[in-house]
Amino acid sequence: LQHAYPGRQVIAYVGDGGFGMLMAEFLTAVHARLPITVVVSNNNTLGEIKWEQMVLGYPEHGVTYRDPVPDFAAWARACGALGTKVTKGKDVARAVKQALSHKGPALVDVDVDPNEPPMPGKVEYDQAKKFAEAFAKGQPHRTTIATTLAKDRIEQLTR
Repeated sequence: LQHAYPGRQVIAYVGDGGFGMLMAEFLTAVHARLPITVVVSNNNTLGEIKWEQMVLGYPEHGVTYRDPVPDFAAWARACGALGTKVTKGKDVARAVKQALSHKGPALVDVDVDPNEPPMPGKVEYDQAKKFAEAFAKGQPHRTTIATTLAKDRIEQLTR
């Protein structure tokens, strides 16, 4: 995209699982000196698969990165790009601003809560039922996930 529109700022927002599968493409951007910015939403989990497992009624299995967990900011620096690791929400804006003003490729690796669910626009009855089945079958972190869901719903209702 950057080659097609050299005058535009290109920003990619990706999850850690997706970036992990396509890390070599970032190296290609470095070699081509493309001034792209990549923001990685890093929950050390293959989140798409984790939540799909639960919606199908199964506890998560084999979706969490184990030590050593990937350090995507270090990968970016090893490639010759700007790489910044963000562990606190208050530091995200500064890191993204720095990446956007950088003259070459940049990556911002942002830690996010692995128990924050990606909610669809509308939850169907069968989805909720299967989700509950996953909890009943021993979903790890079910208390944290349920608490997060409840807090999110309360915030949504009181806006």
